[in-house]
Amino acid sequence: MIAEARADFPPYDLLDGWTLRAADKTHRLERLYHQTQAKSWDPRAVLDELVARHGGVHMPDDKREAIGHVFSVILWGELAAWNIAADLAGSLPDVDAKMAATAQAFDEARHFTVFRDYFERARIPLPPLNPFGRRVLVRILETESVLEKLYGMQLLVENLALAIFKRVAESRIEPVLSDLLEYVERDEARHVALGVMYLPKLLARATPLERAHNWAFNMELFLLTVGGGELLDPHFTALGIDHRELGATAQRLHTQVLKQMAEDSGLPPGQHLRGAYGLTRRQQQWMLDFLHPATPLSPRLQVARRAVTRATHQVASWMS
Repeated sequence: MIAEARADFPPYDLLDGWTLRAADKTHRLERLYHQTQAKSWDPRAVLDELVARHGGVHMPDDKREAIGHVFSVILWGELAAWNIAADLAGSLPDVDAKMAATAQAFDEARHFTVFRDYFERARIPLPPLNPFGRRVLVRILETESVLEKLYGMQLLVENLALAIFKRVAESRIEPVLSDLLEYVERDEARHVALGVMYLPKLLARATPLERAHNWAFNMELFLLTVGGGELLDPHFTALGIDHRELGATAQRLHTQVLKQMAEDSGLPPGQHLRGAYGLTRRQQQWMLDFLHPATPLSPRLQVARRAVTRATHQVASWMS
């Protein structure tokens, strides 16, 4: 395998049409790379400045355990995203996509470092990653499909991270963390853009079997995130974060991404990109009302809801 890789190097096909593509003003993927360079920030300098501005890190004692559980998922998600972006930089076939993935790897390394340093300064220990969250990240890390890797990370994990960042930042639980998340959010928006711009191209190249496998893969990830959310629910409550609103935010972000992908592909309004999955509005509303009801559930649904909670914790115990 190594000998074959050396025999194929350098890949001269990467130069085909490069001059023409470089002159194309609509070539937005390449611009993601340059935007990352232009908007890069020093994690140590930013964290030092925020700590000085707010007179230190002041996490309320009654929030420390909950914030540790939530950000255990975030911290290890950033490390996984760093590794996945590096993988994509090596495996994506187009130069502009390679550049965007390389830029994302740079961002994710910064995020992992700054979150690690923040929690060290805050003296908040991070517990082990919950089994559902770990399974999501490991599945994306291990898949050999570029389509599945990009779809799972850019459209699922990054969207969930953005939703959590928005809710935690707005809560002002701890001022340094809230201000720090504003920097991270701006970077994450570019990462979602990589998926929006490049996934339609991968889906167009994919065979029906590959698209079906991608759908099944992402449905597995979706169910795992629901289980992970169930385990984090008491911690969101402790932080004063409305889990229903958090779920609605994640759903809105995913719907916006699918809509943008369809528009970028020239599809008429209301038509979805073939191979791109998503819940309908009715399904989304049912999920919110069942998992995070705004009004009391019917007796039958209460029984079902308790059964889901018990099953989730039992499965988590098995997975651990």
